[in-house]
Amino acid sequence: MLSATSKVIEKALKLAERAALCDKCFGRFFANLGFALSNEARGSSLKTVICMIASSLLNEGSQEAVSILRNIARTGFKVARELLAKNGLEVPETTPCEACGGLLYEPLERLAEEAAASLLEYDFNTYLVGCRVPGNVVEKEDSLRSYLEVNWGESIKREINREASLIIMSKSGKKPDLRKPDILVILDFHKMKVEIKPSPIFMYGRYRKLVRGIPQSKWFCSKCRGGGCPECNWTGKRYELSVEELITKPVVEAFKARGARFHGAGREDIDVRVLGSGRPFAIEVVEPKKRFIDLGELQQKINERSQGIVEVLNLSYTDRSIIGKLKLSAHVKKKIYRALVEMEEPLEREKLKALNNYFQGAIIKQWTPKRVLHRRADKLRTKKVYEVRVIDVKDKTFEVLIKCQGGLYVKELIHGDEGRTAPSFQEVLGTKLKVLELDVLDVED
Repeated sequence: MLSATSKVIEKALKLAERAALCDKCFGRFFANLGFALSNEARGSSLKTVICMIASSLLNEGSQEAVSILRNIARTGFKVARELLAKNGLEVPETTPCEACGGLLYEPLERLAEEAAASLLEYDFNTYLVGCRVPGNVVEKEDSLRSYLEVNWGESIKREINREASLIIMSKSGKKPDLRKPDILVILDFHKMKVEIKPSPIFMYGRYRKLVRGIPQSKWFCSKCRGGGCPECNWTGKRYELSVEELITKPVVEAFKARGARFHGAGREDIDVRVLGSGRPFAIEVVEPKKRFIDLGELQQKINERSQGIVEVLNLSYTDRSIIGKLKLSAHVKKKIYRALVEMEEPLEREKLKALNNYFQGAIIKQWTPKRVLHRRADKLRTKKVYEVRVIDVKDKTFEVLIKCQGGLYVKELIHGDEGRTAPSFQEVLGTKLKVLELDVLDVED
């Protein structure tokens, strides 16, 4: 036990001789020794012991003791300053701590108080504090840690985060959470300012697109790329409305957020409606000031403002994992479509019903459709059709239900895309086909 004690004293003397450190920083280098002590109290205690040792050495004329006392005295430590004065030795002027430069005192308290005040604008239950400190502070800390050759200490960042967290907790009544905080507080000691970064909120639901002619996502003007030009009437958009905008605008307003990201389980063409149970989607609310919103009321507001263009169903809170699940499901989950198809030559109902048997469990080889080649790589996809059912025939048109794997281009399944999709309805029926209408009726969860 005595050898362990002597090692601690030896390292404390070594540190005191090397640098003039404030009580908090001196204690930080021994933070893992002892419990129920703040670093400031630990540093003060160690300095007191060192002063006692140095006092006894002064009587022997030790210059090393004088050097150590002066280093400690530079940080304003009263015992060291009085010892020097009592022995007729020069008392040095106080200087900032060589490790933190004073950051752990007034600057820390000021930024923590500012953070607590800023948080009054936000809804949250839990928080986490982080910080940015000048590079020279970190370099000095690393240098001293290497010099001491021990791993008893804690970093200045950890000290700042803990002490600031305690101040925020006392002001707000909220609790820190290291794993999933509602809000992240960053104290920037470079710029002496506070950054508040609320964690995103994730929601899941389904939407029905009840009209044709609007895209799923915001479509920027190809001429100005969103900047605004005569071509787009200075809107920056090719289409005035989109499913994304109709849903996310009320969301951003309700949560007082910086923005929102829309994620759909696949996407439909502009001229395709989404009916039935709707298409699954998720929203990532970016930097929300409000967190505790009644989603039933929000859903109602979205639907009212959409005026029959879009309808949202089953809006609920979820977590980040939903984004990956939606992206994966878009290519594998089953979908049901209704198509109204025009034939170049009228065919009998019985011949049309041959589609039912031919495409039962059919495997489709499909190259990227010509209509999207300008924006997608030309590659071969293999998809499955589970079921086809012709439900109505009128003159040169027929209505058909198609149950297929996600990611299949249904229009091309029908008209064949000049042989790039095979087999196709057109190939099997032997007459040219044109898709007049297409609706999504169901997307598997």
